[in-house]
Amino acid sequence: MNEQYDLIVVGGGLAGTCAAVAAARLGCRVALVQNRPVLGGNSSSEIRVPVGGACDFNPWARETGLLEEFFLEDRFQDPARIWTGHGSSTWDYILYKAAANEKNLDLYIDTPAQKVLMSETNPKFIDSIVSYENGSEKEIVLQGRLFIDATGDGVIAYQAGAEFRMGREARSEFEESLAPEKADSYTQGSSLLFHAKDVGFPVPFTPPEWVPQLTSDEDLAFRTHHDVEAGYWWIEIGNPPYNTITDHANIRKELIKMVLAVWNHIKNHGDHQADHLVLDWIGMVPGKRESRRIMGDYIMKEKDVTYGSLFDDRVAYGGWFVDIHTPGGILTKDLPPEPSFPGKSEEIGKRQATVYSIPFRSLYSKDIPNLMMAGRDISVTHVALGTTRLMGTCSTIGQATGAAAYLCTKYSLQPRDLYPEKIHELQQLLLKQDGFIPQIKNSDPKDLARDARITASSSAKLQIAQGDLATEYDHPRQRTISMTGLETERALIFPITSDHIDSIDLYIESHLHESAEIEVTLKKAMHIWDYDGSEGILTKQKVAVPPSGVSWVKVPFNLSVDPKSFYIITARSQTGIFWRYHKKPPVGTAALSKEKNKWTSTKGAYTIRIYPEVFPYEAENILSGVSRPENWTNIWISDPSQGMPQTVTLEFPVETTFNTVYLTFDTNLTQTHMSTPPLYCFPECVKDYSISYDTQGTWKEILHCHDNYQRRRIHRFSPITTQKLQIEIYATHGDPSARIYEIRVYNE
Repeated sequence: MNEQYDLIVVGGGLAGTCAAVAAARLGCRVALVQNRPVLGGNSSSEIRVPVGGACDFNPWARETGLLEEFFLEDRFQDPARIWTGHGSSTWDYILYKAAANEKNLDLYIDTPAQKVLMSETNPKFIDSIVSYENGSEKEIVLQGRLFIDATGDGVIAYQAGAEFRMGREARSEFEESLAPEKADSYTQGSSLLFHAKDVGFPVPFTPPEWVPQLTSDEDLAFRTHHDVEAGYWWIEIGNPPYNTITDHANIRKELIKMVLAVWNHIKNHGDHQADHLVLDWIGMVPGKRESRRIMGDYIMKEKDVTYGSLFDDRVAYGGWFVDIHTPGGILTKDLPPEPSFPGKSEEIGKRQATVYSIPFRSLYSKDIPNLMMAGRDISVTHVALGTTRLMGTCSTIGQATGAAAYLCTKYSLQPRDLYPEKIHELQQLLLKQDGFIPQIKNSDPKDLARDARITASSSAKLQIAQGDLATEYDHPRQRTISMTGLETERALIFPITSDHIDSIDLYIESHLHESAEIEVTLKKAMHIWDYDGSEGILTKQKVAVPPSGVSWVKVPFNLSVDPKSFYIITARSQTGIFWRYHKKPPVGTAALSKEKNKWTSTKGAYTIRIYPEVFPYEAENILSGVSRPENWTNIWISDPSQGMPQTVTLEFPVETTFNTVYLTFDTNLTQTHMSTPPLYCFPECVKDYSISYDTQGTWKEILHCHDNYQRRRIHRFSPITTQKLQIEIYATHGDPSARIYEIRVYNE
């Protein structure tokens, strides 16, 4: 059986799935070849690792585009919680459906690629992939013009002879502080997870004789296991002593032993309140973190992710911390499974990453001209892989390579040829697909909305709820942390619309019987992730806090500022003084806490009142060119006191013909995958709306949409000529305001 394609994607994890769907939607004929019976890789029901990414450590940074589409679909219909070891086949089905819906995409599942055939006329080029379809006993030869290796292990690149690295680079090679002094072959390991069910009555557990005994908590030192219903990422084994590729079978065997050993410890040693729990799922497919990394024209390194390098060819982004697990995993009993676990502040600071960009030059092989990489096998160092390997990040990489494949097909180019001449077009194409690239705005000349004047029926002012003495669960390090005590320095990033700040009130609670002082500073933030305030302190002062109770504490500033900018207010006092905190932040605000001289972000907002009042959600934000908070809020939000319906009107300079409208709604991009409940629609998301156009002073409806829960909607219709277009919003999924990030208009 022989087939020919524009693009062949090998590997059906999230990176490969996003690459294949992106290219197919743009018009490429695509084959997606997956060795497992389901798509999703580590996130699938076979492995059950929750999707992590930039949003887990940076506000308003959740990955959009295809991953957001799949995620929202899953939360709408999946009854399972997103958590380590939790999961259901609904997620598998949603990914399968996304691929099956594309008429340009042929899906080969349960079909491992076994051999790479190089071109006879140019042996540096891949010609085809030989695969074997399990169950049917068919050998399938797939011939392609372009290939994407999304196998994780870099199987296709390796067989094609591409240069790769495996192991740890020496500290001196790339001046990486987190690298070892000498290079070695060590890699992060693979993990197996489990899930248990409470059946309501005691259930015994007797382990097989070949399972090692972990009789005391000292046998699991540094490995927190208070959540006994599912886990654990730290049940991990790699190099040393095993090669994560060639010793895969041995790793799986040893991991099964350790899963059962941990479960035996939970059931039979110590009081874990697990009498009524029974295992109802044990993973049999190890989730891999690291193996081969295929070399491109650029190798990303530690400083690129910790300092947030902005590459001119940036096409994707990340923001998880530099998460490098301890060599040996659970077999290294005298060390924590990851240096900052379960909450070592000095180590957390060393590993913190801001929102960083990923260059296209790291996404194609420098040796094989028609080969790109998507996922954890891209061109990075071992240290940088600690953050780029996260599945949310891999999804943005996958979508970028899929779009790049389309441009290569369109212009008859190889991937390297896209840089630098076609990079701007690639970036704009990704934005049009609801991707995000740091500090890149929509400049699409075909977007007719960019020339329009925009107005709205109302707009909201900035209001932060009064909040309480909150705590927050840090899932990656499995710890609960206080968010409000001012013995730790706290801060809030917030927007300003006026040219001056008269004063700011802080909502403070004192548990002291005498008055106290708070030291307050004000800084300007260049963007929502500029936690340090790169322009320095504008003013510093101390204010008094009355004893015993909750009060608004006024901080006078009388300061000239730049309108339509972000600022940071910091506060520090002593034990017993608290800054009230609300877990639902207004769009364009971000709470920060300082650990060992390093600011880390959290998901809520500290309660303040600003004078004069701030109105950061005007209709003009819809045409800002950015569809999330970055240098500004970039969203229109209606006045919640005015109810529904609410309208946004675009007036073009002249009568304009169009047939397509792109709408981008709010789905709370600061909320992580793991914190989003099952069977859920984001309250902020617009549910019911219509699109109308003006004809001789009368609004005529083009379409009416009910029960929407997606962030991005594209509506196509017969061409219409008008000077005015209106979006009318009738309902959200619960929020009192209508919200729109972006409107695009095309005649395509």
